[in-house]
Amino acid sequence: MFRISIALISLAVFALSISCGAEVPAGPEDIAERMFEAAQARDYDEMYTFMSPEMQDEINEAALAGIEIVSFTIDEIEYSHDSTEVELEYTITIKEIQSGETDVTSDDMEMIRTSEGDWIITEM
Repeated sequence: MFRISIALISLAVFALSISCGAEVPAGPEDIAERMFEAAQARDYDEMYTFMSPEMQDEINEAALAGIEIVSFTIDEIEYSHDSTEVELEYTITIKEIQSGETDVTSDDMEMIRTSEGDWIITEM
């Protein structure tokens, strides 16, 4: 049910953006949510598209295979004075598959805006 709702919302947003005739760049919150959704779905190729090459090199897929992202929220976004960098605070609930233990963690990620206007995750 949740995935169907997400799919319908995504389709509506896509249709709206096409009908307006202009592509609206995704903001940092949207990029973070899409990255977490890809990680939650274990679509690591999609997850990497939201990260800098340096950040991609830090990801351990074997460790990711041992966990499940239960939920996540974006808590706060702080822009730099020139709006080219963002520190985004989030809360994530992770379940260890083997033990079944659940852990809730609050952390932050850093993002930068590329020269093309896209946001990418540079640090988590």
